[in-house]
Amino acid sequence: MRRSLVAFVFLVSFLVLVLPQVASTKDFQPGDLRLCNSTRCESVTNRDVLPLLGSFYYAGRTPTQVRRPSLGTPYYELRFRNGYVTGIIATRHLDRFLSYGVDLGRFARSKWYGVPRRLSREFRRLSIGLRPLRLTRVALAKSN
Repeated sequence: MRRSLVAFVFLVSFLVLVLPQVASTKDFQPGDLRLCNSTRCESVTNRDVLPLLGSFYYAGRTPTQVRRPSLGTPYYELRFRNGYVTGIIATRHLDRFLSYGVDLGRFARSKWYGVPRRLSREFRRLSIGLRPLRLTRVALAKSN
């Protein structure tokens, strides 16, 4: 009887603590996220990078808050397949992210977050040939 109770408590703990985190992780598919300027987008299709996106957006280590880039800094929009702009990625290294409302339990309003190096590298690769937008107060205000 005691073993059954211990097993039951373990199972309930597992279901309550672990499964919600696993279920909240989104598996990105090729083309689910795009890097965009005002006229064109490039889809993220690299299968080595897709799991990193899910980890950055929804699970894994909490992203580190970083300093806001200066006005005029180059940036691109990150859009889901349906056109929703999840936020922007900025600096010439494309290593800072500002959420426009995606997963507010993970990202605070008006706060910038560091982008993992591997993702940053992929975004830089995708940006070749895309003219960047320039950071303005209007772009910053969209995160509120």
